[in-house]
Amino acid sequence: MASHEARYRYRLRVNPAEAEALKGVFDSCRFVWNQALGRWNDLWRYEGVSLRLASADKELTDWRSRFEWLAAQPSVPEQQVLRDLFASVSAFFDKSNPAGRPNFKKRQSGYATARWTKNGFKVEGTGLGLASDRLEVATAEGRLPLRVVWSRPLPSTPTSVTIYRDRGGRYWASFVVRVEVPLAPVAATGRATGLDVGLSTFATTEDPAHDIENPRFARRAARALARSQRNTARKQRGSKNRARAKTRQARVAATVANQRADFHHKTARRLVADYDRIGVEDLRVKNMSKKGKGRHKSGLNRSIADAGWGQSRRTLEWQATKAGKDVVALPARNTTQKCSSCGAKAKPRIELSDRVFRCRECGLVLGRDRNAARNLNPDRIGTPAGGSEPAGVAVPVGDDGSKPKVPAGTLAA
Repeated sequence: MASHEARYRYRLRVNPAEAEALKGVFDSCRFVWNQALGRWNDLWRYEGVSLRLASADKELTDWRSRFEWLAAQPSVPEQQVLRDLFASVSAFFDKSNPAGRPNFKKRQSGYATARWTKNGFKVEGTGLGLASDRLEVATAEGRLPLRVVWSRPLPSTPTSVTIYRDRGGRYWASFVVRVEVPLAPVAATGRATGLDVGLSTFATTEDPAHDIENPRFARRAARALARSQRNTARKQRGSKNRARAKTRQARVAATVANQRADFHHKTARRLVADYDRIGVEDLRVKNMSKKGKGRHKSGLNRSIADAGWGQSRRTLEWQATKAGKDVVALPARNTTQKCSSCGAKAKPRIELSDRVFRCRECGLVLGRDRNAARNLNPDRIGTPAGGSEPAGVAVPVGDDGSKPKVPAGTLAA
């Protein structure tokens, strides 16, 4: 068995006094981030010098000596903020990483976070997240015991905890733990499939019985979200009413995000139970959803974001790791343009509006997405064209490009 680092997240029940204590830690972390980022910006812009982490640590010591309120807060979360900042700076300069430039943090954003390492927190009790356990973190008022909703026990003693308040006003604790995988092995089935993601159907496999429909959670909640946005727009800027309206708006968005994450985990678990090896497209989702001209492009971007292809792949990989199964990332190039039976490329080129693949060489007629799923099957890579199974329903296609009648059962759902 291999050991992997994972995050276990739990809801916190925070009363007003505890919220005020955590607010002091959040404010100090935001101050350190903004000060260090401003210092890095100035040195880089005017002197061409890059501020290093060691120098920033010395600056932090100076800030704590000058500001009593900052020195009153625990130093561990402030040190972790500097490490997060310089990790973001490194990612910004990494050309292989699409990360953007680090931004200043605003109090009005509604989001706040702080992280404690081993010296700054403790799970009081068994230490493994049972019902009677409490999480204690260091604050200006001393050790603060927090009530955690232990929805599942911790697999091991955590090495760090991140406490954050989301834009909906909810508090969460995210523990970093070591997990032995496969955590919950699933019996082998001897089957493999490709997985072609889309919008009309969320995921198409080689077997129509295992296709996954697209639930479109954001589209379902569009009316409620628009109503909350209108309600926010009517409130005076800077007022408490507007702040409360923004919190209600954030909760609508959070509900959609929770539904989407739950859907991804359940479908991923179902797939790893049905297949031992799953081939997926190595897509650059961020590039696919770049801004473009026209309402059509903006609508497509919203649909891609609603489907959550990137999150879905990460969830599938993690569920496969826990179950002892394999997910293989394959190049997406020509998966929809190549015949899964004979390997010939489509002529003329298949456009996005064409939902049926018709091969002029072998006569295969198959749903476009189903054909792509067959091309993504990791067990077919490197095998002779046609594989070991019938490729599909072969239908003669005329030289004039006339469209034959597609037999029932050959179209992708």
